[in-house]
Amino acid sequence: MWLVKMPRLGQDMEQGTLVEWIKSVGEPVEEGGLLAVIETEKAEVVFESPYSGYLVEILVEPGITVPAGTPLGWIADDSAARPPPPEPSSEPRPVTSGQREPSGGSGRPRRQTRRAPTRKPVSPVARRRARELGVDPAGVEGTGPGGRVTEADVLKAHEAARATSPEQGGLSRMRMAIAERMTRSAAIPQFHLMREIVLEKPKDQGEGTKVTYTDLVLWATARALADRPAVNSSWIDRSQPSVRSHPGVNLGFAVALEDGLIVPVIKDAASLSPQQISIQRRRLEGAARRGRLSPEDVGGGTFTVSNLGAAAVDRFTALINPPEAGILAMGAVKPRPVVLDGAVVAAPTVCLTLTGDHRVFDGMEGAKFLAAIDARLQSLAQS
Repeated sequence: MWLVKMPRLGQDMEQGTLVEWIKSVGEPVEEGGLLAVIETEKAEVVFESPYSGYLVEILVEPGITVPAGTPLGWIADDSAARPPPPEPSSEPRPVTSGQREPSGGSGRPRRQTRRAPTRKPVSPVARRRARELGVDPAGVEGTGPGGRVTEADVLKAHEAARATSPEQGGLSRMRMAIAERMTRSAAIPQFHLMREIVLEKPKDQGEGTKVTYTDLVLWATARALADRPAVNSSWIDRSQPSVRSHPGVNLGFAVALEDGLIVPVIKDAASLSPQQISIQRRRLEGAARRGRLSPEDVGGGTFTVSNLGAAAVDRFTALINPPEAGILAMGAVKPRPVVLDGAVVAAPTVCLTLTGDHRVFDGMEGAKFLAAIDARLQSLAQS
């Protein structure tokens, strides 16, 4: 018998919302299989089952927001197994917006023996599309099996809403989450440093291992973070504020979606080669666009890279993704005049802009970090 809990996706995550149970009570589940959809302030992600067996009890209904670590349900080897009685807890009962704790509440998660009917079933793809378009799945008529809302249902509802109300003033949950995080970011004392770096054309590594300029910058950034650990840190804003230096480099990179962006995370990036970085980036980027990122894919980031080069932006500044202490903005790679061996020639260059949290590190440390990125790229070109 195993207890499934709300995962903690990063050190700054305090709570999450159980959006939908993909499995019903009594259904078999496999380790790594889809179990539920949860939402944090960063993203809506598919929660994969950590165990194989049967879902024998659900403790948190869809729509309920609970602290990280809260029990969500029970998985057992036998579908007829009975979960143990709940232990008394001093934790407050999870509530949704507008809900109040009733007097005499037990203070423990609410138990149920069947799937809660409070929310209609919605496919993960349809839920992602609804989030991008700002459509509430609860108001969409489902045509799939058992009334399940499909992507086609969401698109149909979106077109109908546009026909009746051309101007849409509402905000999707993704845009609301972005607004909340960027408002927090704007309160951070931030500074900006820019450096133009000459790049070498990525070497052809053969089919399936194509490395791009983006991959090279991600690789060099990860190695530079290992070289300059002060940048790979976080400001912990508690009653006694402190700076936490991370033992490893978990490198996030921004992926643009139709209604916002999401930041998947390449774990232990400083230990990977450019080819391995490329493989991980492509996998995570594809999962992000399909709405199939797992909690592990978006949690635990220590630094972020944002790239607008594909949009022909030469240089820009990005806002820090708290509680991280820095973010690197990557502009377009294009031929620019540079001086090499005393002659002016055209060479591919990129402008990198570092935004740093001045509470964690200073401008000189940021300058050394950019120099470390440049040095890593030049050493790679000479190898």
